[in-house]
Amino acid sequence: MAITLNNGFKMPIIGLGVWRMEGQLIKDLILNSIKIGYRHFDCAGVGTTDSALGEDGVLDIDTTISLETTWHAMEGLVSSGLVRSIGISNYDIFLTRDCLAYSKIKPAVNQIETHPYFQRESLVKFCQKHGICVTAHTPLGGAAANTEWFGTVSCLDDQVLKGLAEKYKKTAAQIALRWGIQRKTVIIPKTSKLERLKENFQVFDFELSKEDIELITNMDKKYRTNQPAKFWGIDLYA
Repeated sequence: MAITLNNGFKMPIIGLGVWRMEGQLIKDLILNSIKIGYRHFDCAGVGTTDSALGEDGVLDIDTTISLETTWHAMEGLVSSGLVRSIGISNYDIFLTRDCLAYSKIKPAVNQIETHPYFQRESLVKFCQKHGICVTAHTPLGGAAANTEWFGTVSCLDDQVLKGLAEKYKKTAAQIALRWGIQRKTVIIPKTSKLERLKENFQVFDFELSKEDIELITNMDKKYRTNQPAKFWGIDLYA
């Protein structure tokens, strides 16, 4: 199952995220996921990168290059035929609006954190209204993986999802992923376990009712669990 982007290209509606995954695990994981049917792989965080902090411990970024300049350079890659689609990540409504104002090629995707505890309905609807596909990273609310870094509680432990899982004879994770699909977002759950890899892909044989969609909608806690800057040792709110 795929979603059509604003440039006519299609993107699978479910993919595999591998952020912060051990390098030696990725090869076997990718091979197994291809056998299962995955064709969409999000490789954010693969490999190494320098620290964003300077020697003085202060955020060290190039202040001479704007987001607009960067975007036009990315548009050049499309014009040169080096890439087919370009997008944005973790952009709020105002950054997305600005990108739409200066872009010659509209962003195809905005990849953001969104899940039952952090639904961001205004941002999701704004993007979709303007033809930007929303890709949901952390679509399961972080589960146990982010507890080490962010001290969060997974939405998968919520009684609403557990109750719907029992009703549909599915897991709480599958309910959350199906909800993401039915709100027309692309989902890229992360797992290193073969059993979970298969489970996450088995979300096309059922459909949540409107009433049950509403139950999940009422779960929203505006509860962000994934802050990449924190992973790199940066406190954006200090």
